[in-house]
Amino acid sequence: MQRAYYGGPILQITAEDLDGTIFVAKYISEEELFEYTRNRWIYNETLQLSIRYLKLDLRQLLEAAVKAVSSNDPYSFWNPHLFVSRSQSFQCREGLSNKVLILTMDNDMEVVAKLPNPIAGPGYYTTASEVATREFLRDVLDIPTPSIIAWSADRSNPVGAEYILEEKVPGTPLGQLWYRWPMKSRRNMIEQIIQIERRLASATFSSIGCIYFKDSLPENALSGSIISSTLSLRPSAADRFTLGLLVSNDLWRGERANMSMNRGPFRGPLDFVEAMAKNEFLYTKEYARPYMNYHRSSTEAQLPDKFLRLLRQYLDLSPDMVPLKGAEDTHSPTLWHPDLHLDNVFVDPETHNISQIIDWQSAAVMPLYYQRAIPRMFEHPSGVPCGWTMALPENYNDLDQDEKDKFESDRKSIACQKYYEVETRVHNPRHVAAFQLQDLDVRIDPSRIVVGAWEGEAIFFLRRAIYRIVDQWESLCPGLGPCPIGIKAKDLELHASEEEISSSVAEILTLFRDAWGLPPDGMVHPADFERVKAAVAEQRDAFFESADNETDKELYKRIWPCQGKQK
Repeated sequence: MQRAYYGGPILQITAEDLDGTIFVAKYISEEELFEYTRNRWIYNETLQLSIRYLKLDLRQLLEAAVKAVSSNDPYSFWNPHLFVSRSQSFQCREGLSNKVLILTMDNDMEVVAKLPNPIAGPGYYTTASEVATREFLRDVLDIPTPSIIAWSADRSNPVGAEYILEEKVPGTPLGQLWYRWPMKSRRNMIEQIIQIERRLASATFSSIGCIYFKDSLPENALSGSIISSTLSLRPSAADRFTLGLLVSNDLWRGERANMSMNRGPFRGPLDFVEAMAKNEFLYTKEYARPYMNYHRSSTEAQLPDKFLRLLRQYLDLSPDMVPLKGAEDTHSPTLWHPDLHLDNVFVDPETHNISQIIDWQSAAVMPLYYQRAIPRMFEHPSGVPCGWTMALPENYNDLDQDEKDKFESDRKSIACQKYYEVETRVHNPRHVAAFQLQDLDVRIDPSRIVVGAWEGEAIFFLRRAIYRIVDQWESLCPGLGPCPIGIKAKDLELHASEEEISSSVAEILTLFRDAWGLPPDGMVHPADFERVKAAVAEQRDAFFESADNETDKELYKRIWPCQGKQK
């Protein structure tokens, strides 16, 4: 977290870890505030920083906050008789997709200003959808989210950026408390989250898309349908909300932002599945250019025509990418939190009750089977053994204290996941039914991978997902006759060769993740940057030297994962 006292063109920034430990204090210019400084990248850093750079008129933002807090608008949660003349200080928190300023007024009121970075997605729709979604959650589903004071989705406003002004969240981020809590408190939190998920699962919608206020969308973008097919909405709510296009950044990245693509709303799962491939068809024909894919060939370029053929195979199989329906409703579109982790849940540190759930940006209404997931905060990072408890290892008494602490931490983590699974089975049958769908990942992986597959160099993974359906056709689609697509022996041979190289690269990335927590995009904490970058360079050199000959060495240089994009 960063604290800044605004006194003109110079800002004093104090950065803190979430536990309050100060690790740097310095003066910066206002221009530096626009830059992203929370993390660094060991490759492609210029690109990563550029898509998180956000310029704004700071004085205009402060004026907007003062005006909102001092307003007599009954929509405001502030006392309308309290007058605020100026903002005396602010703090800045950087997320991967947003810049968040905590503004302190001269009467000690605090307002949070949230501004999406370019990487968050289409600024207008991302902001408008988040505001409407949070209002729907609060007003219709009674799920606690921060109250919104004012907002603007129009970048041409005086601030020069989209923004949301909201109440400061009461309570403490769960991440500061979770690992100090006894299991009784953890189980209580799991039960609270399951009740919130049950409320989400209780509302099924008429279409796939994102939630908006009706007056936020142009008429040609409205779904023209009721927002929910299961809730008894007050007329005011039914008239206020609608479903509109999806805001996922993948659908808007680069040239896509200016293309006329089908981003929803969609009437059903098959419409969605087909649209994802048809959008890629449009993009590929317009913008794709040959490039070298050294995982597949050192001499022949990856051609757009071959990718288009793969997309046609996808479309031939698209009806079979929708899972079969069961007794429980797993297919109706349902709103879900996009990434529920410990720091997105705020709790009262005394009662251990949830006070707010934050970060609903880009939340979408999708078929429940697309949303099914154990919340990241409860999911054990590796395999979970059978039974309720982990058996002590035979050499437990010989372990040092750090190893025993690690075992105890894993034991609690596994117990939390198991408790979540059992309680969900009791209290949220729709969610359980989605977990129990047979071969679900095989069916839905192609539609998850296809968006951006060409420029994201994910063609191999899309092809592998399609081949898995072909390989398992008889068990996936019994009684439907032969598979509608065939795969030539030469294509299988090429794919097997590419898979061998891709598996080697995956092993390298796994090594980096396990050793330094390094994700595939190379993001690290600034304090670890030099150390991790040097260690990766050492591994790279050793990898190159392991080649049997110069030809292999040149190939190894081409396929090394942690380097800038070549095309």
